[in-house]
Amino acid sequence: MEPDIYALSKAGFSKERIEEITRCDDKEIRMLRKCRYQLLDEIHGKQQSLDEIDYIICKMKEQK
Repeated sequence: MEPDIYALSKAGFSKERIEEITRCDDKEIRMLRKCRYQLLDEIHGKQQSLDEIDYIICKMKEQK
């Protein structure tokens, strides 16, 4: 199955990364899953930062 180049571009992949994915038919799914897990880890890290900021905001409101 040929990957959807437009969808990969919308997902934020660079041209170089898209070319790499399209050249590696047998590794394509594994590469995409690896990228997915990396993005998910970044999201979780950002969510933790947001939670910390929300906590600080709540504490500051309580002090006023």
